[in-house]
Amino acid sequence: MELTERQQSILKYVVEEYIRTGRAVASKALLERFPLGVSSATVRNEMGVLETLDYLQQPHTSAGRVPTERGLRYYVEHLMQTDELPPAEQIMISHQFRQVEQQVASWLKLAAAVLAEASGNLGLVTPPRSRVERLRHFELINLRGRLALLVLVTQSSAIHQSLLEFSEPADQTTLSALSQQLNPELRWLNREEIERRVRGASPLATLVLRCIADALYQIERQQRSELYAEGLDRVIRQPEFAQGDLARALLELLRGGMILSVLLPQLEPRDDVRVLIGSDLRLHELRPFSVVLSSYRAGAESSGMLGVLGPQRMAYARSIAMVRYLAHVVSHLMGELYGEIEDTERDDTIEGMLN
Repeated sequence: MELTERQQSILKYVVEEYIRTGRAVASKALLERFPLGVSSATVRNEMGVLETLDYLQQPHTSAGRVPTERGLRYYVEHLMQTDELPPAEQIMISHQFRQVEQQVASWLKLAAAVLAEASGNLGLVTPPRSRVERLRHFELINLRGRLALLVLVTQSSAIHQSLLEFSEPADQTTLSALSQQLNPELRWLNREEIERRVRGASPLATLVLRCIADALYQIERQQRSELYAEGLDRVIRQPEFAQGDLARALLELLRGGMILSVLLPQLEPRDDVRVLIGSDLRLHELRPFSVVLSSYRAGAESSGMLGVLGPQRMAYARSIAMVRYLAHVVSHLMGELYGEIEDTERDDTIEGMLN
């Protein structure tokens, strides 16, 4: 059933008043704040129709109405006005990013904190990751006798270090020669492609190849579970968390990594902002929440996710504008990082760490 213009206006005002106050909205309060131009009885009748259509619900008899999931979803998709962040706020945020050290971890932690502060909810950011991690460069460093250090860098600039123990002593000359031989052959290969190179390799090369493949596997696992979350203290101050059960449930979801397992499959790398409300989140424990999500780009094949998680009574327009702008800022920073540093410079970075 199509909503009339008046019903749309009433639904819009109920949602916005509910977001502002956190309380059920009565027809009298609605008329006092918004120019509807009709009687209180007419507003009550229209609110009753919206309740029948499952856009509004009445928490208690004789109470006002609050929006349902369906009502919130209709508001976000059809009634909400979204604007860009004010220029002054954009400048302030950009300045904050220029003040932190030029490292991916610092940028992502700051992005989560900015999202939390601006929305009063939980700011979530994942590191950039590839669907399949690929090797960029590696070095072997002799430590003593049969012990060596493997240092590798992936296409997403993740750095991994691990120890190798050989069956026979291998000096630095031997290890450097092996690195020079294998690096051109392995460059941009993924874990499975590197594992296939084991067949026919020397015992020393076999051990190195398997260690590299295992390192790529470990990096992929870490990237799938790593999450920057800021603002838990802010979100639990909201009225919805007064009983404590909701706060404990949210904390358990963060600790167990369930949030990422739910959110990541619902966001494609090239998606603009997505709003997921209640049952959209496909997990019973997340039903009381809403999430505003976007992806950011990090090089040609890598991407990450950032967003805001809070109760369904969320300032959606503000959250959408903030998430969209932060996705743009982080993508731009990542573009500078990946575009300005040449591959040879990245390879030299490994050697610089070890000297």
